[in-house]
Amino acid sequence: MANTLLTTLGTSPYSETVYVFGERKADRTRYVAKALCQLFDIERVIVLLTQEAHDTHWKHLQDCLPPHVEKIAKAIPEGKTEAETWEIFDVLVDSIEPHTRLVFDITHAFRSIPVLVLLGAALLRKAKNVNIQGLYYGLYLKDQQETPIIDLTPALRLLDWLTATDKFISTGSALELGQLLDTVQRDFYRQPGLDKRDPRPTRLQSFGRAIRNVSRSLELVRPVSLLEEDLPNLQRHSTADLEQEVGQFAKPFGLLLQSIQDSYGQLALPPDKASDPRAEIQKHFQLLRWYVEKRLTAQALLLAREWVISALCLCEGIQNYREREQRQEIEQQLGSLIPRGEQPQMSLAIAAHVSDTKQLADLWSRLSEYRNDTAHVQMNPNRLDGEALENFVLRDLLPKLEALFPDLTQPESSEELEGGISKAP
Repeated sequence: MANTLLTTLGTSPYSETVYVFGERKADRTRYVAKALCQLFDIERVIVLLTQEAHDTHWKHLQDCLPPHVEKIAKAIPEGKTEAETWEIFDVLVDSIEPHTRLVFDITHAFRSIPVLVLLGAALLRKAKNVNIQGLYYGLYLKDQQETPIIDLTPALRLLDWLTATDKFISTGSALELGQLLDTVQRDFYRQPGLDKRDPRPTRLQSFGRAIRNVSRSLELVRPVSLLEEDLPNLQRHSTADLEQEVGQFAKPFGLLLQSIQDSYGQLALPPDKASDPRAEIQKHFQLLRWYVEKRLTAQALLLAREWVISALCLCEGIQNYREREQRQEIEQQLGSLIPRGEQPQMSLAIAAHVSDTKQLADLWSRLSEYRNDTAHVQMNPNRLDGEALENFVLRDLLPKLEALFPDLTQPESSEELEGGISKAP
């Protein structure tokens, strides 16, 4: 698809200048739009302008643009009120078709238009799958023969960082942050004319992959992979080395490095507990707490049911708590605790490990029902209310488990909470 330039015009009497981008120069002109058409092979120009700007410049701009370029004027108000500001935003967004290859220019923009262009560009990329080729500003300097064109495209990536940061803070997912780190490193090596003496990123891509793997295991409720593979791999990355590279090549991520270290590091096993079933189950509960704090109801329900079985396996002296037959035996005992009609609760071995057998039976009954309703996506005639499931997870789940299994729902010491990325280089 042809490159489209979206630009603006005001009412000022623009002076002639030679616009320069890198080593390329355009012909002398009053209008940056003409220069951009030369420099970026533009085939269509959309101009946002008020009625006064239209009367002052539109005909002159049309005359100076190449004949093959399609020229489109879009009327906008002056932006003096909030309603007019949103009207400008609507015109900007509605002017662009899906999948357009778009170049933005804000050289002659006024009032709030530069901000609207930046936000509009971010929205168009997501909502209409627009391919943003660049965001530019002609830095006119009086009494200078040449005017440099400044590339503001990195500002769009700052919005990507903002979106990814919000997702991490609200959900704990670093998938988008990891992808951005990967993109930063790949884009660096794609630059033409790299000098071998220049500093270059070598760790961002691998660290981005590491946090994506952690996020994936968290999202898919894979605590075994998380503890045995993903978190140990994350911890092998040196914070000192990362801070240096982030400061040079991915500054926005610097604000999050410590947060990721704290959020994910608390879930990791200390090296001396790597094969300790008790420590593993305690960390699984810490992961469950993490899900509840992030309001990830489905993940919490899935993990909580399995955690009860794991905890009772350990109480029974079963070290290999992931062994299928052992888990099935515990699960059958849990099911037998629940009265069936007039049949009373049975006295079973697992009852000796909790202070209140009835509480365990009630919790297992609700947990199984809610977990099944979630895992089977309501494919049953008696579907449950989503708000009830959420309230159970957010209000009742952790306190009930802590009351039944006080020794397994707390870390052995404060050292268990420590983790994160290695401080050593």
